[in-house]
Amino acid sequence: MNKTKVIEIWLTNADQQQGSEVFIRQLCADWRDKQYSIAIFRSGSGDLFSSAEGLLLNNLAG
Repeated sequence: MNKTKVIEIWLTNADQQQGSEVFIRQLCADWRDKQYSIAIFRSGSGDLFSSAEGLLLNNLAG
C-alpha cells in the first residue's frame, strides 16, 4: 500500500510579511527530498465566514 505523506504549512499575514519565503522554500526542499507532498496555506484579507459560505454553496451547486 502506498500512503501519501503530506506536510501542511499555514502562514498568517504576519508570517507572510516577515520574509519567511526563504525559510519556507528550504523547508519544502528538505521535505520533498523525503518524498512528502507540501501544502502551503496563506491567510488572506477576506471575511472567513463569507469565503467559506461561498465555497460551500459552490460545491453544493456542482
